[in-house]
Amino acid sequence: MVDFRNFIGRGTAAGSKLHIFAKVMFFVNVGSGEFIDLTASQAAFKGKIDTVFYKGDLSLTLKLHEDGKAKVTLNGSRASQATYTASGSKLTIEAKLGSNTQLITFEPGGKGNVETFLGVKGTQSIDVHLAPAEKPAVA
Repeated sequence: MVDFRNFIGRGTAAGSKLHIFAKVMFFVNVGSGEFIDLTASQAAFKGKIDTVFYKGDLSLTLKLHEDGKAKVTLNGSRASQATYTASGSKLTIEAKLGSNTQLITFEPGGKGNVETFLGVKGTQSIDVHLAPAEKPAVA
């Protein structure tokens, strides 16, 4: 079983306030959010985004099981089927929401790997960086 925390920015914990950045020609702050739950096998993120392409809530809950299956809810829609795979530092979740498939990816990045790159592809497509609202402590 994978540990979900290996696929998010270093130092991110439940309750950590995060800025949401999207690339419009360069990265701009388009919202804020936080992981309200974050353990080895599950996570819940809530935030708000305001861009030309998408405006509204961004909520995602995940529960990873040992058999490669997952439970996923994206913006209130629960997946009837979901699986996950890990490759290096990237976690990919394929979730069937209604008749549509969403591909959700998590990967740490940015300077010092303190950001989380979150990609959502499918009927809802959002690519954002979740960056700490406060500078992380120097190790």
